[in-house]
This record gives sequence, C-alpha cells and structure tokens, in this order.
Amino acid sequence: MDITDNLYSVLNRLGKENLQIEFQNDISSSIFKIKEILNKTIETIYETKSNEKNVHNCNNFQKPLSNLCEAFLHFLLTTSTLPSQRRIKLRDLEIDLIIPDIKTFSKDPSKVIIIKFDKDSSTLEYINRLNVIQPYKENIWVVSSTPITFNYRNYIIYRNKEEEHSHNLFENQYEQDEKYYHYSQGNVKCDKKTIQSNFVSFNKILVDINKFLIDTQQHTSFKFLPIV
Repeated sequence: MDITDNLYSVLNRLGKENLQIEFQNDISSSIFKIKEILNKTIETIYETKSNEKNVHNCNNFQKPLSNLCEAFLHFLLTTSTLPSQRRIKLRDLEIDLIIPDIKTFSKDPSKVIIIKFDKDSSTLEYINRLNVIQPYKENIWVVSSTPITFNYRNYIIYRNKEEEHSHNLFENQYEQDEKYYHYSQGNVKCDKKTIQSNFVSFNKILVDINKFLIDTQQHTSFKFLPIV
C-alpha cells in the first residue's frame, strides 16, 4: 500500500462526503480534521514500515511525508472547491501547486501563491530560482516535514526531528493575523518572532489559502445547502 492509499483509506473511514460538507460550511473546522487525518495516516505508515531497518530515521520519511502532504492538500482543495492548478510549467520550472491559477499569475503575481513540497535536497535551490519568477517572496510557501527555511513561509508537520521521532505534530501556539503575509527580509535569525511568523502548522494551510483568496478577491466560497 503506497502513501496515497494509506491517506484515502483514512479518508474513506471518516467519510469523504461528510468532510466535504463540513469544510464548505465551516472551513476553520479543517484545522482539527487535518490534524486527525495526518495522525491516523502517519500512524498507518509507521505500522506498515515497522519491520524495516532504521524505521525511525527521519530522512527515510521525509519524502513520503511530503508526498502525503501533497496528496492531502490536493484532496482538501478539491473538497473545499478552492481553485488551484498542479504540476504545471512556468518559465521552465515545474510548479507543484499554484493558487488560484497561472492566468492570474500572468496578470498579477501578487495575487498568486506558489507552493513547493520538500521532497529532496534540491528544495532550497529550487525556491531560490522560484523567487526570480515570483517576486513576491511572501507568496512562496514551502511544505516540509520539519523546518527547512526561515526565509519563506514554511508549513511543517513537526517542530523538529525529535518531535518527528515521537510523532508529536506541531501546532501554532501564537496567532499573528495582522502579519499573515509579511516576513522578515535579509538575514533572518531563529528567534521567537521568526518562528511565529514563518513556521506554520500544516493543519492551518487550507484556512490560510482560503484567507489569501478572500483577501485578494479571487474566490467566493461555495457551500452546500443542508438537506432538509
């Protein structure tokens, strides 16, 4: 069973249709559901690999966890009817995910998020190249298992390698809504302010995407009407 199968096994048990209705009526509920689904799926992954040598070596799981986040976010965006395009070419770079679409990017890059999933050692080099294409640094989001960059908004599953070993998912302890899309420039130190503004729990990514789209007037949420 691959990681997508593990994910959809959990989603099927919870009821994909129920999740769709729940998210479209209250997208903030996705924060808690994403955590629950991640926990259950990662638990299944570790159980599957429990007989393998060095099962707790974080490097063994970095790519699978990034693949998990990518597959999961595709599901979340579809379920919540938020616009996106995936795996497209943009000026000779393959883009993992662009929100809302490349057409909007061609008109105004400030109204577009580009998301990169950390899958190998080339990620940092890649996002530096990406920054040439997308001049709005705050609109480049990186998804990784543990923190890899202070310079871009980095959605993470775990705060550090130790918590990855113990399967303790990262949760933001502080909210700075007024600084949602603002980041330090230049040489960034790993201080408390940087951690709060740049490292964000993956649990919050759908809510943040929705907020970005509303703020840039690109999206009006569609909701199912309740069945009477």
